[in-house]
Amino acid sequence: MPKEDEKQPKQKPKLDPRSSRFLAVAFPTIYYVVFGIFCLVYNIIPNPEFLVLGFLIYAAYNNWSRRFIKDWVPFITIFLSYEAMNGVVGTISKFNLHNGPHNLDLTLFGSIPSLVLQSSIRTPVFDYMGAVFYSIYWLAPAVLGFVLWRIAPKNYWKYTVALAVCTYSSLITFLLYPVAPPWIAVPGVTRILTASVDNNLGIPVYKTIFDFFSANLYAAFPSLHSALSWLIALFALQTWKWKALPVLVFPVGVWFSAVYLGEHYFVDVLGGIAYATLAFLVAVKVIPYIQSRHVSLFKAPKHIPDVKLATEQT
Repeated sequence: MPKEDEKQPKQKPKLDPRSSRFLAVAFPTIYYVVFGIFCLVYNIIPNPEFLVLGFLIYAAYNNWSRRFIKDWVPFITIFLSYEAMNGVVGTISKFNLHNGPHNLDLTLFGSIPSLVLQSSIRTPVFDYMGAVFYSIYWLAPAVLGFVLWRIAPKNYWKYTVALAVCTYSSLITFLLYPVAPPWIAVPGVTRILTASVDNNLGIPVYKTIFDFFSANLYAAFPSLHSALSWLIALFALQTWKWKALPVLVFPVGVWFSAVYLGEHYFVDVLGGIAYATLAFLVAVKVIPYIQSRHVSLFKAPKHIPDVKLATEQT
């Protein structure tokens, strides 16, 4: 006969509000709520580094702060350095504009896709949907990075390398091959984010953002929005396989929005996909291949358990 106490279902331990486990969730939540209210009040879309601060609070209450800072310095450096250089590149490159994507779009479609979409299916629903997809793409890389850092450290480091390859190769292209977006170069194409969404909201949200960050106006090719959203999807699929298929809604939404909003040509979107795919292959295939030949060149951090050669991982 089973013992009496074995018949009783095991009860989950209660979460003590004073415990580090509880505070690790509570304090980042409070931070995000307060910061979210601040962003809404002052019409700000935060950069990834503000999101990462919440991750640091979570790590600190789990006694991972040293590891977190060590691991995330490269990630933050990528974004901060890109932002710092992008405005400078835009100032230099505006004197050497190219029309390749514009001409290719005309060859492929007989017209500019942004102009066709805006003249045929333009509705407030698409305006706001496009604004949402176009806005969250810059925060999404940090979110995926944190998830990978927690559950798949090896993929986190590959992901960080891929981000560096993707952003810096794009930045070099912006310098050597600057392209004006449709809303600048094509008569009749509206920059919906500032001309429509801002007007409907009654506050210059996107105009303030673009002015504040001094965005490079001539960084249409490749579309970094398209590139980063696709890179996120690639690493999600690699990590979770078929379970990550719903994530594909994100890059598809970004691709459509980039063209519909008048921010990019269709060819810019294809360029972003190509750059992200190349960065993914460099991080997942090329570097592991080099590592297998020269193991000492690429040593993973000691806190990552059971590090094997990447050729054995893939």
